[in-house]
Amino acid sequence: MKGLWRTSAFRQAALYSLAFTVAMALALTALYFSTIGLVERQTRATIDAEVQGLSEQFAAGGLSRLAATIRQRSRAEPGTNSVYLLVTPGYASLAGNLTSWPKSAPENGAFEMPIIRTTGTGEVSRSAFAQSFTLSGGYRLLVGRDAEELAQTRRLFVTAGLWIGAATIIFGLVTGLYLSRRVLARVAAAAEAGEKIAAGRFDSRLPIGPSGDEFDRLAGSVNALMDRIERLMQGMRIATDSISHDLRRPLTRLRARLELAAASDPDVMGEAMEEVDAATAILENLLKIAQAEAGNSAQFADISLDQVVGDAVELYQPVAEDREMSLALLSSAVCIRGERQLLAQAIANLLDNALKHAPGSGATINVSVGADGGRARVVVADTGPGIAPDARMRVTERFVRLDESRQTEGAGLGLSLVKAVAELHRGSLLLEDNSPGLRAVLEFPVSGAADPIR
Repeated sequence: MKGLWRTSAFRQAALYSLAFTVAMALALTALYFSTIGLVERQTRATIDAEVQGLSEQFAAGGLSRLAATIRQRSRAEPGTNSVYLLVTPGYASLAGNLTSWPKSAPENGAFEMPIIRTTGTGEVSRSAFAQSFTLSGGYRLLVGRDAEELAQTRRLFVTAGLWIGAATIIFGLVTGLYLSRRVLARVAAAAEAGEKIAAGRFDSRLPIGPSGDEFDRLAGSVNALMDRIERLMQGMRIATDSISHDLRRPLTRLRARLELAAASDPDVMGEAMEEVDAATAILENLLKIAQAEAGNSAQFADISLDQVVGDAVELYQPVAEDREMSLALLSSAVCIRGERQLLAQAIANLLDNALKHAPGSGATINVSVGADGGRARVVVADTGPGIAPDARMRVTERFVRLDESRQTEGAGLGLSLVKAVAELHRGSLLLEDNSPGLRAVLEFPVSGAADPIR
């Protein structure tokens, strides 16, 4: 219910239901007071008229005529709703169908009083509108009307109002629940498609229904935007791939010719060959990134990730020893589904970065691989300068180098390739502070049983 209340559709439906209920309550209240007030005014007008008539009887024939008239009306209408009582100045009853003068009666004026009436089922308590009137000589006259019909009308209004209010609230909540679930289902489908797009699956699209409502129009606009983005991304990949392929062959031929010319001037030719090798490496990395971004998971196979990491560490162990660094591995068996060559290249890039930025002789680079919470994790931690928190996202973009003077080696493609490989395998690359240094964490979904990191 808490999650349902967070939906705008349910809140709006509940708000409309509340507003409709308040409007209905105001209308019923106005109808109640206009109807009940009219009946009450008519009752009091009838009493006034009867008091006036009896007063005229008293003026014309005196007390005896008035008492006779009251006895006649009381006897003529035994089941009447009228109430009469004529008393002496000492409140002794002279005529009427009331047994005694009410204590709540004023000297002159209207009031309400309880009465006991005898019906076919026995005596019942009711209320009555009444008016007292003082005659000359101190005699007092009371005329009233049973208000049971008015009370019944009041109860009918109150009961009907409660039922209408309850039905309105229930109908509003049920309508809100229905609309919320309908909207939530469409939002959930759109969110699922959006998550796929955010994960790099640019061929995913938002669902479009047959109604053509505002959701469908919005989904159509987003899908058109994604069509354009996909075409641009595909064009960029094709261009990158084509340029890389087209340049690799002439560079290879140029390197071969430089090797032949190196015999005459080894120093100059050696520098030229290094530049060619650097250009070739950039092209190779661009090709690998394009391959990772356009990778097909259907070609994946079960891979022992700890073995891939172990092979990479073994490959870089001589480099670490030449630089008098320590490269330590802590490994647990863990299996994932993926492409071995791309995973090996990604781990090699992390190791290459760590060796490049470690402080030098005596530095230690710790590598671990294992599984934790259903996720395979590869951690490469160095003690170098690290990366500032605000630059960790930017450093995974292509050709981004934090060394603005560009004195360090590399073209700024290493971490871009690692990130592309991680996303291809539905994983992630996290760059954290190693205090000091950088802690690079690769995470992938586990496809087999694994032992926790020791």
